[in-house]
Amino acid sequence: MQLSAGLAEAVKHGVIADAEYFAFLESEHAAILGKDGAALERVVRRSVEIKAALVAEDEREAGRRAILNFGHTIGHAIEATSKFEVLHGEAVAIGMVYEARLGEALGITKKGMAERIVRLLEQLRLPVERPEGASADQLIEVMRGDKKVRGGEMRFALPQEIGMMNVKDGWTVVVEEEKIAKALGAPPR
Repeated sequence: MQLSAGLAEAVKHGVIADAEYFAFLESEHAAILGKDGAALERVVRRSVEIKAALVAEDEREAGRRAILNFGHTIGHAIEATSKFEVLHGEAVAIGMVYEARLGEALGITKKGMAERIVRLLEQLRLPVERPEGASADQLIEVMRGDKKVRGGEMRFALPQEIGMMNVKDGWTVVVEEEKIAKALGAPPR
């Protein structure tokens, strides 16, 4: 369970920065879950390289480093509404799915990308749907208090395609609550 939860960050790193790495995770998921030494070494090495490069490039979180938040805005809300019974990695996995779906609905993310992420997360034995007790309204209420909310605006780091993030509006985009609720499966208001 902990291995799978940790792999959510590896999936995120592939989505945000390296399509080849994402493809490696897809093709080698069985070896990774089987704890093959070479496969695990590659996962750890590449994920550390990606995160370290982003942090070094943007130490003060003023720019590109924001892409590390992909999956975290909704993921943190899932953690909080579950009273932290959902592991961080599991919550981020679920958050990536919903945020990719949100990106698709907004026309930012390439169609079909959310389903590709779902397939990989399921292969890695990670959850892909919000828990029963986490309603769209509850999640949005928690998200209003997220560190990425500025001036009452919820901001999301959204991918364009595997390995490439949206940069048009400074690495994150403002999304209206109604669109977030719809992406989370809430009935229209």
